[in-house]
Amino acid sequence: MMAAGLLFLATACQKEFLQKPDTTGTTTVETVFSTRVGVESALANAYRSSLGQGLWPDGSINNGTLPGISGEASYGESWMSLSIFINSGFTPAGWDSRPAQSPDNFFTNFSAIRKCFIVLENVDEAVDMDNAAKAIVKAEMKGLIAYRYLGLFIRYGGVPLVTKALESTDDLNIPRASLQSTLDHILSLANEAYTGLPDSWESKYAGRLTRGAALAIKARALTFAARPLFNSAEPYLASPADSVISFKSYNAQRWVDAIQANEAVLTWAGQFGYAMIDTDNPLDDYGTATSLPNNAEVLLAFKYNVPGDKFFRFYNPAVNGERYLIDNYGLPTNFLENYYKADGTDQQWPGAGESNARPFSDYLARMNQLEPRFLADNMPHTMDARNNAGDNTWTYRVAGKGGNKGPSGRGRGAAVATKFYYKAGTRNWFEFPLFRIPEFYLSLAEAYNETDNPGAALQNLNKVHERAGLPALAGTDKQALRKTIQREWAIEFFYENRRFFDVRHWKLENIGNGVLGGPVRELQFTIPGSDNLSASSYTNYYDQVVYTAYWDPKMFLLPIPQAEIDKGILVQNPGY
Repeated sequence: MMAAGLLFLATACQKEFLQKPDTTGTTTVETVFSTRVGVESALANAYRSSLGQGLWPDGSINNGTLPGISGEASYGESWMSLSIFINSGFTPAGWDSRPAQSPDNFFTNFSAIRKCFIVLENVDEAVDMDNAAKAIVKAEMKGLIAYRYLGLFIRYGGVPLVTKALESTDDLNIPRASLQSTLDHILSLANEAYTGLPDSWESKYAGRLTRGAALAIKARALTFAARPLFNSAEPYLASPADSVISFKSYNAQRWVDAIQANEAVLTWAGQFGYAMIDTDNPLDDYGTATSLPNNAEVLLAFKYNVPGDKFFRFYNPAVNGERYLIDNYGLPTNFLENYYKADGTDQQWPGAGESNARPFSDYLARMNQLEPRFLADNMPHTMDARNNAGDNTWTYRVAGKGGNKGPSGRGRGAAVATKFYYKAGTRNWFEFPLFRIPEFYLSLAEAYNETDNPGAALQNLNKVHERAGLPALAGTDKQALRKTIQREWAIEFFYENRRFFDVRHWKLENIGNGVLGGPVRELQFTIPGSDNLSASSYTNYYDQVVYTAYWDPKMFLLPIPQAEIDKGILVQNPGY
């Protein structure tokens, strides 16, 4: 990465950091960090920049979320940028003033990392902070840097490792580190953060890193390191620098390391008041866990509480009255089929091309039979949202203006997502959960199954499955249990920006045939002679392929912007 790239990060980001004028009209690093107030302002900036990775405020893909290219939702209106990914995939060439056609802004990652280093390297200048407080801030910055590198590791593989706030006089020609070196860097930073972080904070500081968050970073890194995309003797595509995209060997010890790391998170959580919420009321338990700020199941969240911001508008179907009836973000049948019925059996939906349409009453009956997580996360057509039962803000409304986005065709799907707004009423913001306790149970289920311990795998899997009000799962066949665990990941973490990465790192055999690529199916509804989408207008429904999504094996990892590759320092991920 030559001077033009990192020099921008070493100058423009510093100016952004230092644009708080003081009484003399000049602001420098020394004046910003001379007091606790200045440190805390810079600290907040670093948190927002680091934890927003992959979300709208981070400068990533439009709509602030990945469901549209993760198989969890339709991709939005045809003019939106998501349609580019659906039709032609990712490329290293830029578009719309972006450095690459990619759901991640490569440069923003290093901008966030630099902000953290600026705080880490200058906090000692504060004259009104004691050494203990400064040490905690330094540990926080190491944890945030580890978090950001974790995201880079998952998205790109091995990346340039920056170890300080670079200046124009530094050597900025930093090549990509190997996959192993990048992982080691994350683990080292997470361990150093753990040593210096507290186990808890006063309520007014909720959202700052704890030791549990450092352990969670480590656990997720080791889980992804153990999955097939990286943990293989052969890379997913041939590359002139295989070591940046593969460990070049399969090693079962990686799964053992993942087990130890995920167990450590749960042990810590049990000691300091964090646990999966389970009061035998599955709709309320799951809804609370995914929606209530500062609940006991969330180890870390992105606290971007800016009511009305565009980030939230694309998650909240009630923010604009009739919006959820006319926008194109419906649930595809491909993903709908993951959900269980409330009795734990599979629901039977019409298949694409089924000769006879079913009556709309059949649709309503089948929707009402689904498990609580579906009803907490989705609003079926003509039904009031279960996540805010009895709240007029979330009741079904007659659109009266379907226009060219009527009840059929691409977009409406089986239901509209309502996740993150359980009992939110008129509150239109939420705190995006970054680490929830079920992640570590499912990671353990996955790792124990891969190390041929199906008993322990089922024990951890059923912690999550039974919390959803479903009967315990059984069956110890390794291949079948692997699919069952992956299905649980899909349901539990719907819309939490996990599936986009999980299915890639699992290297699902059908990833290009109805998961991320291939035919996308949606339920279609017949409303004869009416544009008024009242419940009585619907007569029947059926399933249909509405578009075909692009997939190419190069998309297992993201492309590095071509402008950086052209400088001759970084090697591109294969296929781009």
